[in-house]
Amino acid sequence: MIINIFGPSGSGKTTLMRNILSMESTEKFFKKYSNEVIQKDWNNRVSISLMPIPLFRGTISEFFDIFCIEIEDLLTLDNELKDLAQSIFGKINTKLLIEIASRRIETLSAGEIRRLFILKSILVESNLMIIDEPFSNSDEKLWRKIYDSINLKERSIILSHFSLQKFFDSSKNDISIHINDVKMILNYQ
Repeated sequence: MIINIFGPSGSGKTTLMRNILSMESTEKFFKKYSNEVIQKDWNNRVSISLMPIPLFRGTISEFFDIFCIEIEDLLTLDNELKDLAQSIFGKINTKLLIEIASRRIETLSAGEIRRLFILKSILVESNLMIIDEPFSNSDEKLWRKIYDSINLKERSIILSHFSLQKFFDSSKNDISIHINDVKMILNYQ
């Protein structure tokens, strides 16, 4: 399930999400929007990509190490994730893996950094993924690849400037909600 919360820049999407997480209201939020019962430890297993540019300065391998992801995992990704990884690094093979591992994050473009954070968030074991503006700094031709890779997670919240309904799979319970409706329903001040 993907919940898309959309609204203009500066409308408070990221702040609302941070407050929901800090109040440990994630369970209440999902119950209201999906009628799902969430396990007790659910809030402890959240993968977040709220920052567009990392404060981290170092190699891709060092970045992956922080999240206990093996750089070699890039060689065995499923199709959707392989497409996302290739949109960052190009066609990945064993020879290129050495170059990827030693490449410094600050040499990536803003779009590549954002997609790297999305890839990291998908590869980290979690019950929920929250992503802020996943399509920013990426060409529209990459949007489907980004969305399809996010859709691999069981539950995701995507914060965006626009509704993502055009991407939704009719067999899923995906929903798109304007930020003002979320604030009203959760009685958020």
